[in-house]
Amino acid sequence: MAKEFVSIKGTREGLVIFFDPDREFEEIKKNLKQKIEAARGFFRGAKFTLHQESRSLSYQQRAELENICQQYGLVPSANIRWPISLTAKNGAGERARLVFATLRSGQQIKTSGNLVLVGDVHPGARIVSKGDIVVMGRCRGDVHAGEPDNEKAVVVALGLYPNRLTIAGVEGRTPLDAFSSDLPRMALLENGNLIVRPYLKQSNI
Repeated sequence: MAKEFVSIKGTREGLVIFFDPDREFEEIKKNLKQKIEAARGFFRGAKFTLHQESRSLSYQQRAELENICQQYGLVPSANIRWPISLTAKNGAGERARLVFATLRSGQQIKTSGNLVLVGDVHPGARIVSKGDIVVMGRCRGDVHAGEPDNEKAVVVALGLYPNRLTIAGVEGRTPLDAFSSDLPRMALLENGNLIVRPYLKQSNI
């Protein structure tokens, strides 16, 4: 299967942006713009770094890619480490699976690590992850993060309107309509209780 022109991995320190070294530079730039635009502003304010493997970027090329990211509100950082440990204390992978899709009723995604979904989750759809779940869209389905016992997991969405939401098997007692917000929100466990907070106040990237 062909490599993606550009792929974006999430870490706890920020975003790591990879590119296929066999692609033309103009194609890489175009695809980078498309990826960031598809995120609909979710990456704004996030720290990022460009990762080079077998291909070295010239100073000008690196500056061009960083400039594209900054135009969309991303912030360059020299403090993002890669590679990172593949296993955290809770057993969940630090890497994030990035999926561009809209989940409709009856559809489901299961993953053994963290998941970033660029799209909406409709009522009747379901996401199950051992790690964190980030939905760059409206989340109206069933979301189960930290399965079965990862209490460090979080759920983040641009629009958090879940039919059911659990973290490490703990279900929120807050009425579901209280989750609704026009701003990104984060669900997490605090003292054994599932709570929901504005995402930006909790973000460290």
